[in-house]
Amino acid sequence: MGTRRMWLGLAVGAFMTGLAFPLPGLAGDAGPQMQDTLNAVIKKGEVVVGTFDFYPPWGFRDAQNNIVGMDVDIAKELASDDALKVKLTLVPVPTTQDRINFLLSGKIDVAISNFTATLPRSKAITFTDPYVIDGVGVIHRKELKIADWKDLNGKRVAVTTGSTGEILVKKLAPQAKLQQFDQASTALLAVQQNKADAQIEDYTYTVYHAGRDKNLAFLNKPLDFQPYCFGVRKFDQEWLNYLNFFIYRLQQSGKMKELYKKWFGADPFRVSPTW
Repeated sequence: MGTRRMWLGLAVGAFMTGLAFPLPGLAGDAGPQMQDTLNAVIKKGEVVVGTFDFYPPWGFRDAQNNIVGMDVDIAKELASDDALKVKLTLVPVPTTQDRINFLLSGKIDVAISNFTATLPRSKAITFTDPYVIDGVGVIHRKELKIADWKDLNGKRVAVTTGSTGEILVKKLAPQAKLQQFDQASTALLAVQQNKADAQIEDYTYTVYHAGRDKNLAFLNKPLDFQPYCFGVRKFDQEWLNYLNFFIYRLQQSGKMKELYKKWFGADPFRVSPTW
């Protein structure tokens, strides 16, 4: 118990940035509400993690209908860590936007769902330090000659609504015929059924699925490398500090690399930037 308390103190104290008091609001405004998810998790003995159950290999259903995947393994590490040791409850997140909605409504304590940190999303929630660096990729029907992003012009391109991939394809292949889907799995199905020519999705996703379907290929040119982070509510500084230190320990111990190789059979991209 003493070691646990000491570790928690280090995790919280090492990253504190001086938010010791609630921030003042304007006259007639209650101001932003400070969160205390870390102590709430410890008190109830449970951490509620929002994750996908339709996006292999990050989060998906196995033959027994259990949610498994890379992000699920990370969530298990978080709950079972000696400093926390709480019950893990997984909440399936139906769409990409629901990661933010579930956080803001209090349905989950943290979103661990291959969540790309972006400036627009940061207006609504806060992101931790990156735990994995991914890119944006293309998966396409093998008979098509797609060697670069410009080759998507004039093609039927499936995207997940609101995704970073949708934004990029509009910029890099403006003549592409966009088809929008709520989930990556339904966008992939459109390609498999020849209702779409290609899909824009996370690079790791394209590699994973192209290797499991002889009719599909992927563009070996990931674009716009982006960070995957945990999502938390704003004004939740101690929980953010704790999760940042947890991610740091996963990286330094080699556990993150171990999990990545388990699911992708390759070493992950460097998290720290090379200037």
